[in-house]
Amino acid sequence: MIASVFGHPYDTQYYSFMTKIMTPDELKEKIEKKWYFDKLLAALNQAKSVVMSVDKGMSTNRVLTLEEVKYLYGLLDRKTPSEIAKIYGKNNIATVKNQLTPLYRYLKKLLNYSDAEDIRNINIHEELANKNFRINPSQPPSQTDRIWWRITIDIDNPDNLQLQAIVQRLGSVVEKPLIVQKIDQGSTLMAFESDRSEYDRIEQLYRSGRLGDLLKVTVSDLGQITQDSMLIYVRQMYENIFGEGYQPVGLVLTRSQRNRSRGPNQENLESVARAKKIHLGTNQSVNLTVELTPKDEEIDTKIWIYPSGDAVYLPVDLQITVLDELGNPIPQLHKQTGSTDNAVLLTFSLEPGERFSVKLHLGDASVTETF
Repeated sequence: MIASVFGHPYDTQYYSFMTKIMTPDELKEKIEKKWYFDKLLAALNQAKSVVMSVDKGMSTNRVLTLEEVKYLYGLLDRKTPSEIAKIYGKNNIATVKNQLTPLYRYLKKLLNYSDAEDIRNINIHEELANKNFRINPSQPPSQTDRIWWRITIDIDNPDNLQLQAIVQRLGSVVEKPLIVQKIDQGSTLMAFESDRSEYDRIEQLYRSGRLGDLLKVTVSDLGQITQDSMLIYVRQMYENIFGEGYQPVGLVLTRSQRNRSRGPNQENLESVARAKKIHLGTNQSVNLTVELTPKDEEIDTKIWIYPSGDAVYLPVDLQITVLDELGNPIPQLHKQTGSTDNAVLLTFSLEPGERFSVKLHLGDASVTETF
């Protein structure tokens, strides 16, 4: 039987249950108990980035919007567009359907279907489960089967599209999207976390000499990363503090911005960096990068602000402020841009577990990112 993405049994028990409309918070809580939602969201952000790179005329926002994330919760609970509209208080069901269309494209890309495939012929719920995005309560995930590994590619300073293409081809090798955790200068060194079986497959192709052909680049090295206690700590910390939309720096910044942000510790695998495009009103946006590096008993922290898109300079009078755990501004960690600023850097140290925020203020627009 062909399964519908909206599939529900047409029985009286179901419709009796649905007389009580679920709240957005109830839906979110239910889904995050049943799915590895952060993992799925990261994979869909990567799928969207690939779709955006093909459709040059589409939006430059390469991560799921807040609306798309909300509707994803509904799809994972097998909700129809009308049910999703009721949950989120939308009066126009046609608008919800239109906004679901791009989300379906990213899901089809993730599940390796063509754009021409009718979404009603795809059992999204089950196929995502088969790709290990759904939690199996009888079999909790095993951390011992997860490893970190790195691959060195002989391309000097690749641009974003080249990096995205390599990541996509690596994912096609194991028939599952791989999430790049870190990109460093080496020839180009890319670090991943994946199942051991996925790494074993890639290693087999590397030893046979076929991996470079499949990736369409020269692979000069492949190996596992030895994790010491601090690296494990930093991994756990950044997995908790980086929110929606944050990606590896190499997938957000331009080539020159990546080069500028590299310091003397560029080969330090303990350093963790993520970047995100921040929108500040109409036609104004910047790239925010946060880098964490363990040092002795503290965490060295760097906040970089770069122009986004084709802009050369940051918006004039952009105010950047670091806030403490209580949301209070730290006077010595505040800067305001002039007419020729093409980057802003703020550096400070944190104690393990200490939280902070970055506030960006431009005219009437204000955005605060909490870590």
